[in-house]
Amino acid sequence: MTPNQWPLIFSNPIDIIGLILFVIVFPVYHVIYPFVSRIFRKQAARKRFDLFRESWIEGLIERRDIIAAAQQTRNLTMVNSVLVSSSLILMGVVGNLLLQLPQVTDKGIGPHNWAEHPDIIRVKLYLLIFVFAVAFSYFMTALRHLGHFVLVIGADPALVKEHKGSAVKYYSSLINRASYRYTLGVRYLYSAIALFGWLFDPYIFIIIVIFFGVKFIIFQDFTHKTYK
Repeated sequence: MTPNQWPLIFSNPIDIIGLILFVIVFPVYHVIYPFVSRIFRKQAARKRFDLFRESWIEGLIERRDIIAAAQQTRNLTMVNSVLVSSSLILMGVVGNLLLQLPQVTDKGIGPHNWAEHPDIIRVKLYLLIFVFAVAFSYFMTALRHLGHFVLVIGADPALVKEHKGSAVKYYSSLINRASYRYTLGVRYLYSAIALFGWLFDPYIFIIIVIFFGVKFIIFQDFTHKTYK
């Protein structure tokens, strides 16, 4: 696709609206959410769960229950490992479809607009690959933090305090960062669902994006109740 053909992607107003909503709901919202959560600390789910995990870490350190710490992080480690592999597989599947796109459109396989605008479909497939790559990177980062946590949780709290400050705060930061990266990875997989719908119909794309936007803002990331 030549630079002169790029405007074809934005020739449909529905595609433009969908793309703008997609950018707002996924990358923009998740970039500004940490800052918004600091302002609305009592309503933000992230701050509340950070405190819950910090309380859990404090109890583990008091009991010196290292085995429980490793066991309780095992599920998150296993899920991240599965999703890392899944992201790579999905990247390969979409990449293969990208390579086979000329044959697919020549044989009339897929929606009619694939044959009419194969270059636009190609750009959408590139976006899907990019989204899976971002999800992969977040899951790998989560695994790194989880692995580091399991390795250092048995260290002497006094030694940790000497080099890193409060042991509770340090261990909590590792778990909180791992959990947040896992959440971001999952949400980029959600965004792939919207992009997949865009391959077939821009209205499906918009509906899915709005659904996830409402889900995140109203039902997951903020609560209408406030806590002291």
